[in-house]
Amino acid sequence: MRAAGRIVKLTKSFASEVTIRYEGRVANAKSIMGLASLAAEFGTLVQVEAQGADEDAALAALKHLIEVGLALPESES
Repeated sequence: MRAAGRIVKLTKSFASEVTIRYEGRVANAKSIMGLASLAAEFGTLVQVEAQGADEDAALAALKHLIEVGLALPESES
């Protein structure tokens, strides 16, 4: 749940709608309960989509968080 909280915190800073797909399920990346329902474990592949004015920035930030930041303590990411 800690990783989901960090994803929600990050995506809420963007205006774009951000979704994460895993094994046929889709969740709003701004919803901790939605992300928890995906039950994606650390290290699994997910598909991330964003639509909106700042979608490129949102995708870049979320990609970095997922690939690098989640492996670090929150204060270092």
